[in-house]
Amino acid sequence: MMNLLRTSLFLSSILAATVAYTLPGPGTTWNMTDVLLGRCVEYRQCLHGGLCFPYYGDVNCDAAVDSFLGAFRGMDPCSASYYAYDDFFNMVPPNTKPGTTIFWTGVSGAYIPHDVAEVSQEYIVLGETFPGYMALNLSFCGSTDPNEPSGFNYTVCPTEDTDRAGCSNNTFATFWDRVSELFTRQATGEVHLVLNAQRDRGAYHLESTFARVEVPALDPTKVTNVAIYLIPDFTLPTPNDKVRETCSNGTVASLRGVLTDLGLSNTCEEDPDDIMWLQCARYPDSPYCIPYSRQEPNTGGGTGGSSAIAAASMTVLFLQVVSTLLLSGCKID
Repeated sequence: MMNLLRTSLFLSSILAATVAYTLPGPGTTWNMTDVLLGRCVEYRQCLHGGLCFPYYGDVNCDAAVDSFLGAFRGMDPCSASYYAYDDFFNMVPPNTKPGTTIFWTGVSGAYIPHDVAEVSQEYIVLGETFPGYMALNLSFCGSTDPNEPSGFNYTVCPTEDTDRAGCSNNTFATFWDRVSELFTRQATGEVHLVLNAQRDRGAYHLESTFARVEVPALDPTKVTNVAIYLIPDFTLPTPNDKVRETCSNGTVASLRGVLTDLGLSNTCEEDPDDIMWLQCARYPDSPYCIPYSRQEPNTGGGTGGSSAIAAASMTVLFLQVVSTLLLSGCKID
């Protein structure tokens, strides 16, 4: 139960940060320093219910937050150095344990990789690493306006989706590109990849962070296999006319060819039971879930970590309820 409550607190902090930066606009999160310090203290004390490395206790949160903010304070939002945050990343590197690193692309709206990581410590997404946890769902950029003594732009900031031609080195995208690269370079053993089989621009979209940054950073001397999990888009109304890619056609086939050329072994599985069960806990009325409403979860074998995921899939709904109650100030006995 304590692990569930810790995970719910993790979810509530994400939701709280989302509210913070959407009011009054997409500028720098108003209470960013407090949010960063709070998250850092929580993470270094291993209270978030996820990863816990011995070096966390040595992290100086004041110094880490100062380093992060100093990377863009007083700077042009579109002129960030790719290495601007490296001092921060040296203090809080995006480390994972061997065989636990999970990547995703094109599935953010369905929460799939995050749900998987939240119910099983056998998978870790970037947002659960130290730097990812601190910056998740925050908006940030600098200001060169002499009338803004803080050095931060609280009115509007570029985002990861900002036109790179017009703001190629923006503060936000640079942070996530660089931390994504470091997250990938440290990965060892089997790594996992969740793809949206019905993505408009293809499951493996060449302009995605995964294609641009993470694939080239995979180290074939450390990564033993790239396990690809291809799933339908649960956020789409069904039936729909979206073409579904398979492991052997479309952009997925192209990706597998790229990985092979890089010397990376790879496997591919369509609609893996453990992930399908987990998503059907979140989307129980989806027609994709009809086959799963007539059978029990397979708690033996399957994808690595499937026993933990299948057994814990319904906790997703529980955590949503608990998070809402915590945010509303309700007492939970």
